[in-house]
Amino acid sequence: MKTTLFGVVAALAFAAIPAAHADDTSVQIKGGSQRFHMMQEDFADYKNSYRLTNGQILKFSQRQAHFYAQLDKGQRVEIFAIGKDQFVSDAGTRFEFSDAAENVGVANFGRLPMAQATTGDTIVMARR
Repeated sequence: MKTTLFGVVAALAFAAIPAAHADDTSVQIKGGSQRFHMMQEDFADYKNSYRLTNGQILKFSQRQAHFYAQLDKGQRVEIFAIGKDQFVSDAGTRFEFSDAAENVGVANFGRLPMAQATTGDTIVMARR
C-alpha cells in the first residue's frame, strides 16, 4: 500500500514539472552539447579586448585549453567552441566573430556577469 501511494505521489509530482515551466520560452545551451574541437593556437585571433556598442569592454582570454570571456572587471566565464568562429557559455550567451576576428556579435548578452542589459536576450556588437 505504501509503495503504491508513493508511486502515485511521485508520478503526480513529476507530471507537474512541465506544467510549471510551460510559459518559459527561453532556451539554455549547455557548453558540452555541440562542442567543436579548437586547438589552443587557433584561439590566438580571438584573444583581444573589444569595445561594445554600450561602452563596456569584453575581453577574451585563454588558459591552456580553456577559453574565457570577461566583461569589464567582472567574473571570467568559460566559453566553449561550437564552430570555427562561434562560442557559447553555459548560461547561453553566444559569441560570433566576423571579419577575421575584428568584430564580435554577442547574443543573450544580459546573461553575462556585469552586463548592462535589461534582459538576457539582448544582442550587442563589438569591435577591436
